[in-house]
Amino acid sequence: MIEATYIATRPEGSPEALGESIAREQSLEILPELIPAELGKRFLGHVLRTERIDEERWLIRIAYPPVLASAQIGQLLQLLYGNVSFYPRIRLVDLSLPESLTDQFAGPAAGIAGIRRRLDVHGRALLLSVLKPRGSSPEHLAGVAERFALGGGDVLKDDQNLVETTFEAFKARVSACAEAVDRAREVSGRQCLYLPHVAGSGADLHARLEWVAERGLPGVVMCPWILGMETAACAARSHGLLWLSHPSGAGSFTQSVDHGIAPALVFGQLPRLAGADLTIFPGTGGRITLGRSGAAIDSSIVTALTSPFHSIEPSLPCTGGGKAIAQLPAVVAALGVDCAIVVGGDLLKRGENMEIATRRAITTLKAHGKSSAAGMLR
Repeated sequence: MIEATYIATRPEGSPEALGESIAREQSLEILPELIPAELGKRFLGHVLRTERIDEERWLIRIAYPPVLASAQIGQLLQLLYGNVSFYPRIRLVDLSLPESLTDQFAGPAAGIAGIRRRLDVHGRALLLSVLKPRGSSPEHLAGVAERFALGGGDVLKDDQNLVETTFEAFKARVSACAEAVDRAREVSGRQCLYLPHVAGSGADLHARLEWVAERGLPGVVMCPWILGMETAACAARSHGLLWLSHPSGAGSFTQSVDHGIAPALVFGQLPRLAGADLTIFPGTGGRITLGRSGAAIDSSIVTALTSPFHSIEPSLPCTGGGKAIAQLPAVVAALGVDCAIVVGGDLLKRGENMEIATRRAITTLKAHGKSSAAGMLR
């Protein structure tokens, strides 16, 4: 069974009745007297436990038949938090899935191990940077890309705001940046993964993805909380591309303390199931954060992305939100080496000195990778 745990804060009326209402609303969404016995047996969710946490909060755990997920990540999200998202002060905080269901999801195509093999980088955290802002010429962005790659940067992504109206403009910009990264590789001998941002819908989205794949680029950036999780998952899979899940739009689920969905699910378990090879989340210490007990939330997201999860490969946690180079040692100490650290503005502001700053950042990550390994051996 699919087991979902909700926290109800200051529930209106009986918590037990609320649990029954959620179970029915999310599974069959029909009046109790209209549920035929046979359909109820096969499809109706049922409450496993209702428990008081404190004076204001109740834990409600509900089991749903796996068939209701329809082997689709979008439908799984609908099942867990569709209509109940309109209920006041209900938060989805935990999820347990049977292996029979997770086996129906492809998960990441490469995951952490595959990304490290492509880069030939092991034993340290990865450095990820961003091409921005929108309105910059392809030549300017290509120059930024080349300096980052020459400095030994690992992963370079388009900003989510880099979106061209025409396909030709998209191809011109992405080609310029990809060629810059290729030139840097010929000089340095090191690989840098460049991931352009794709947006849109229907034939236009797939045309861009098909072109990216034909161009030989490894993957793309997509915003699943804007495009739709199912759309992003299917789009990347159908073109054999890796994809990075960008968190844009997800704050509406995570920022309230008593409503929405827990960050470990939004930035961890759900995109991992959907096949995101890399997942960005706004970690502690940047200009955008998840607030409250930040370090504990960061750790829960990393655990959701990297811990054993049936046959699903781990996704690479990418902690962002406005990190600075000076924060690299602290991030590695908190999250370990199996992560990427997003440093955008703090590298971009170096201008012509970005290559040097990138090289120093990589040196820092190498040093702290060794110290982390030594600490584990002790």
